[in-house]
Amino acid sequence: MKNFSLILNGILAIAIAILFYQVSTLKNAGTSTETSSSDKVIKPVIIESATNLVDAKIAYVNTDSINEHYDYIADFTKVIRGKKATLEAQMQSMTAKFQQEYEAFQQSAQAGVAPQSELQKQQTSLERQQKELANKELQLQNLGVELEEKNLELNKSVKDYLLKINNGRFDYILSYSDMMPTILLANPKLDITSEVLKGINDEYKSKKGKK
Repeated sequence: MKNFSLILNGILAIAIAILFYQVSTLKNAGTSTETSSSDKVIKPVIIESATNLVDAKIAYVNTDSINEHYDYIADFTKVIRGKKATLEAQMQSMTAKFQQEYEAFQQSAQAGVAPQSELQKQQTSLERQQKELANKELQLQNLGVELEEKNLELNKSVKDYLLKINNGRFDYILSYSDMMPTILLANPKLDITSEVLKGINDEYKSKKGKK
């Protein structure tokens, strides 16, 4: 899910900005020594950061794995694809029927042999079919809205789970994606994807079983 990756990567960008700021602060504080013309040495000024990077506890979650193995995503993707396929098949059938009846209507009107009442009946049928096709097209467009709502639910479920299991374990939980590599190098020891994936799948199965 690209949206999920984009949102988590947005959070990641903020976290990285904080990290770079803290690194810069610590570096400048540790090297702020100057010698004046009178050989006076100015002692370095150390600015305390909210979280010392030396002691910071960092982990990351591979969003590619979440997208591929989270049952919640697999289920709602299957539902969305099923709805899309059904609507497209219905629209294709309705369009073919409309085209056929429209051509017949034109031939009847040009030939001038059909009574006016019959032509009016055919025209009314064509107008009704046009409205039905427009409604199907709207339903197809609304699948995008439904997908966005599902993405919001997905993001919330993952965030809620991270908040629940973290409990002070980590100062930063970043996102990692091979498709959108904001983090260029990551220590596998910091990867908590398996733990998170198992936990959110277990929670989803439990909620799904209660329905």
